[in-house]
Amino acid sequence: MDRHMILYRGSLKSCNYHCSYCPFSKRPMSARELENDRIQWFSFVQSLQEKAEKMQIGALMVGPYGEAMIHPWYWEGLAQLSACAKMDAVGIQTNLSFGVREFADCFARTGGAFAKLRLWATFHPEMTSVSDFAAKCRQLQEQGIQLCAGSVGVPQNLSLLRQLKQQLDGIYLWVNKMDGLRRAYTQEEREAFLEIDPYFERELMLLPANAALCQGRLFVEADGKLHTCNISAVLRQTSWRDTIDSFPSPECSRKQCSCYLAYGGRADFMNQILFGPYPLFRIPRRPKAVFLDIEGTLLPDAAGDRVSDGVMEGLNALAREGVLLFFATTLPYEKAMERCRRIRHLFAGGIFAGGAHLVLESGGDLREFFYEIDDSWVTDLSVLRSEFGFRILLYRNINKLHEPLYKATLFRPRHRSWCLQEAEEILSRLSLNMDRIRYFIEGNCLQIVAAKADKANGVKVLCSWLGISPKDAAAAGNSDEDKGMMELC
Repeated sequence: MDRHMILYRGSLKSCNYHCSYCPFSKRPMSARELENDRIQWFSFVQSLQEKAEKMQIGALMVGPYGEAMIHPWYWEGLAQLSACAKMDAVGIQTNLSFGVREFADCFARTGGAFAKLRLWATFHPEMTSVSDFAAKCRQLQEQGIQLCAGSVGVPQNLSLLRQLKQQLDGIYLWVNKMDGLRRAYTQEEREAFLEIDPYFERELMLLPANAALCQGRLFVEADGKLHTCNISAVLRQTSWRDTIDSFPSPECSRKQCSCYLAYGGRADFMNQILFGPYPLFRIPRRPKAVFLDIEGTLLPDAAGDRVSDGVMEGLNALAREGVLLFFATTLPYEKAMERCRRIRHLFAGGIFAGGAHLVLESGGDLREFFYEIDDSWVTDLSVLRSEFGFRILLYRNINKLHEPLYKATLFRPRHRSWCLQEAEEILSRLSLNMDRIRYFIEGNCLQIVAAKADKANGVKVLCSWLGISPKDAAAAGNSDEDKGMMELC
């Protein structure tokens, strides 16, 4: 992502709720301790306003140990940050026990932007009713505030959570795994929770920790201590109170990312597909269509066909939500289907051959289009083969009588990559109309397609077939060929 998101946790460690399983209701805080938390919070707010632009911070999530939203200073600080032009969004975890009218008046009076506020609301069935909690969620949504709601996946609470999902009327209801269950969920329980939360299987995954996926993230404590995330150790010799203006290298000694705040903040394209540019808010993006590059994205191993567990569960979650999935690849259709045989059943076609072949499969019907190119120059290639050391792979539309060409690949051994100078020299010696073709290099492959054939244009066409805007779609990839598509979505 272009802009970063950070987490903050103050010194607050008390709560107005008295849930039997929670330690924070057992420890009251003195007036002096609360005042110290207020001072630390406003000090952080001021420093974040000063550092946001230099550090390219676009969003903040407050993850308190207790309940922060019963204290007006958090309302004021969030309002100040939301009014900052450098900040895209600010959010906080809360049990929603605060007064909505009092909060809204204070937030507006302090100059807050409701459209930038994100709430992560937790339902505690011991302390509130389904109807009261859902009503408050809807009341906040009517203020223009985006929010998610959720609860721990206690099997005995399934009927309550079903009721809550119905009353939330479209607000996403997440389910956290129950750490104290002391047994695995039964298959019946997993399926029941999946009906409530289509992303629940992601909660049950045991993702190995990987600091390389945590560049550009920080967890800041009230006293200035810095961590890579909320469960990692303190970063050595670094403090928020120092004059840092860049993100320190991530450090992690954990074996697994054991909670959403840990795995949801990783630089994982699936996190952003599912939850947008700032996934830690846990508010689903819910695109109508998703376009995914294959090599290096869906399949990180160039020689393998295995999709990672995290990506696989993300695809399954999108499918459960009814989102249409499309490949977006420079591979021809047949090769793409072979590489993705394990997941092709989840996809409804896609953009193939660098945008030269478009496919929509729906309900047994097939719609496709080819950007064809003149092939009169192909015979001239044979003269250049030995000089430049390549083989010619031609891809044709066999559905038409004369089998028109839609893509040509000049293929070299894997250890011999093409350079731009060689590509331009070859094309200059062919009788090609350069206004009607484009070329791009992929290592040892020089690809030639029609000028209009690219992934971005493919997204436009497929979206027009679906009757949706590209702005209602999402896309992910890792090469220059993907940039236009990703900017469009």
